[in-house]
Amino acid sequence: MNTNGARRRFEIIRDSGYMILPLGEAVARLRGGTLPGRSVVITFDDGFYNFIAAAAPLLEEFGFPATVYMSTYHCIHQRPVLKLTLSYLQWRARFKALDPSILAGKKYPAALNEDGQREELVAELLKEARVLSNDRDAQQAWLGQLAATLGLDWKNIVEGRILHLMTPEEVADIARRSFDIQLHTHRHRTPREESIFRAELVENRRVLEELTGRSALHFCYPSGDHDLVFLPWLRDLRVETATTCETGLARAEHDALLLPRYVDTLAQSEVMFESWLTGAARALSFKSK
Repeated sequence: MNTNGARRRFEIIRDSGYMILPLGEAVARLRGGTLPGRSVVITFDDGFYNFIAAAAPLLEEFGFPATVYMSTYHCIHQRPVLKLTLSYLQWRARFKALDPSILAGKKYPAALNEDGQREELVAELLKEARVLSNDRDAQQAWLGQLAATLGLDWKNIVEGRILHLMTPEEVADIARRSFDIQLHTHRHRTPREESIFRAELVENRRVLEELTGRSALHFCYPSGDHDLVFLPWLRDLRVETATTCETGLARAEHDALLLPRYVDTLAQSEVMFESWLTGAARALSFKSK
């Protein structure tokens, strides 16, 4: 996490007089017509280690509440997230000159500086890695070998936990520190088969509620992947809100299970960030349609 960039974002929010509300309160007041102007809810997806290491102390310094939408499989099983790890390793090696066929049996030079080719290689490597899915130690050794092939320090990557989620103990800790922990599926996926989708939410909720001692009633679609077919399933599972990655400001007329938001990756300019805070960006995007 870029703490300097995040600090600047928080300074803008504080100095501009915005009201930071907990998610549950904000949604209730939005529905009830009592939401104050210039209200902001801060959310984080996935539950990576850098939340407790970097984001939580900064939020506490500013006195800002926040919600973490937390997947739980890689919280319980403390290993780097597979697909993310494959993407990260190739991104880190993107300027290296590699021999032909060094990855996934390719018969041409691995042009890792090209986004499209990296994505293609990730897809092929993912198939190879999943063959080892029943032996997680073997899969981790395979990742280590891949990192070494790319000239990267796997030990340093693993010890730095940049690709790990928070541990159960860390999730319990941030909950005690009044951070809100909410649903994001168990394995960070949104299957279209109802029984599997339900199982993802049920297990995710069970783990989170055991760790936090609080109800998990709000959901964020993993990677923003949402579908109308999910809505009756979510309602039946007593999910009160569901957040997408559709860019926009939440309004009372939005379906509570299809809430938009502004996704800020810190790659966005400060001007763009402020324009979404003020609502100017939404007005301009609306006029351009």
